[in-house]
Amino acid sequence: MQVAQLGLFICILGSVQSFAVNRSTIEPDHNWKFQFPVQANTAYVESTRGIPMVLNRFTVSFWVDDVRSRYLAYFSTPGREMEMFYDQRYNRLYFYVNGQATYCSGCISTGNRKHILVTWSGTADANGVGSIWVNGQRVHTFSGVSRGKSIPKGLPVKLGQRYDSSSTYSFTGEMMYFNLYLTYVTTAEEVAKLAKATTSDPEAVLPWGDFIGGGNGDVVLYPEYEIYTKSFTTITCNANNMTVSLERAAFPHLIPSRASLKDPSCRVIWDDNFVNITTPLDDCGTSVAYNSSVATYTNFLVPDIVNPPADPSDTRGTVHAVINRGAVALDESRLFISCNYDLVPHRTIAAYAVASSRYNIEGSGIRDFKFEIKLYHDASYKQAYNDREYPLHADSTERIYAEGSLTSGGENRTEIRIEKCVMTPDADPNYSTQHELIMEGCGVDDTVEYHDSPNFLAQRFSFQAFRFNERPTAVVYMHCYIDVCSADVKGTKCKIGWEACDADEEEA
Repeated sequence: MQVAQLGLFICILGSVQSFAVNRSTIEPDHNWKFQFPVQANTAYVESTRGIPMVLNRFTVSFWVDDVRSRYLAYFSTPGREMEMFYDQRYNRLYFYVNGQATYCSGCISTGNRKHILVTWSGTADANGVGSIWVNGQRVHTFSGVSRGKSIPKGLPVKLGQRYDSSSTYSFTGEMMYFNLYLTYVTTAEEVAKLAKATTSDPEAVLPWGDFIGGGNGDVVLYPEYEIYTKSFTTITCNANNMTVSLERAAFPHLIPSRASLKDPSCRVIWDDNFVNITTPLDDCGTSVAYNSSVATYTNFLVPDIVNPPADPSDTRGTVHAVINRGAVALDESRLFISCNYDLVPHRTIAAYAVASSRYNIEGSGIRDFKFEIKLYHDASYKQAYNDREYPLHADSTERIYAEGSLTSGGENRTEIRIEKCVMTPDADPNYSTQHELIMEGCGVDDTVEYHDSPNFLAQRFSFQAFRFNERPTAVVYMHCYIDVCSADVKGTKCKIGWEACDADEEEA
């Protein structure tokens, strides 16, 4: 059975060119993938025309997201002039040229998304050489395969099935952007160029567009966004902002003058070739989420602020209905922008010692985040010890006044909580002998007291000095870990604060 025509799929998505209003959208024109839901000898895709010329060299480039299976047929021609399949029994990827085979063992893993490229040259001076590349890495080279021969003109190419119509050697998963080129490539730069998602590459002798109308059986055609978007956008995560650049030719329906970030006052800039979007990390509606080691900043491009996407409350069509006439929703039309920045969740200092010693502060920030632990002379927190004074000389009855703070990388929508502090007689935070000061944000040493902090990016506490019986004259190291939270989110660990520790003790 022939799959539905291209126009029908565009209608299901919401047309990129509305008859009622000229919308600005990031919807591309040529971003299709085939899904092979089951292995069957009737489920395949065949080119709608044959190879238009004799090939004495060629390169095949395509993307797959395959399902683990005993066999996977990627592509073939009627007489094995060009054929590639995977045999799980031997963990081998086979490649045929004019009936002659080469293979590599353990060079590919199934059950994931990947780019595959195979290149071959049969010219007399090339001696039938070639190579196979997976995700930009050369995994196999060969020579002497069908040397001095050519691929005949007019051959159709079948995807997801061998031409012997065996369901055993069929394909399950998704396949996209299969392009055949009259070229032989040798460098990673050439491979990266051909890995771009393209349907109508003028350099391809048999482009992906020649397969779109060739689906048979249970094969289904869907839009594909992830590979396409990554092929024609670049993102740069700077210390204070995120910048995204889009190739205008790849997004022909985007009208830059109508586009903005989440905050509509933050607009884009553009020229004839690119649309550029820059968002500060603490402006333009950029949000931040934290885990124990990473801060993730997120914003999104709204392609049309003149005719904005539908509000989520639009219920003219629902996911439970057979059809949907509601407008395209914001989640379906925006381009997300996201950058991850490493946090510094842990800091070690040589805090104090009972004998003469000399150590510097250890540890450093990552990117523009920096967490520091400082010790102060007294409870006024007016004078901190400088680096040259560490480790301190402390009596066992003396109080140690500490402050943990995020000294860079935070903004007015960030707050911290000291999650854990442990003391060891060694610089290794995992040293077997430890004494816990703070656990889960609360003091577990009876001498721990909390003090008012100057802002949400710092926390102050003190404790009574002690020595380890195991090594009574050793330097005592303090290892502290923090939670970083968004100040805009209610109920976070940072919001609860150390005041809740006292409440827990009273309830106990």
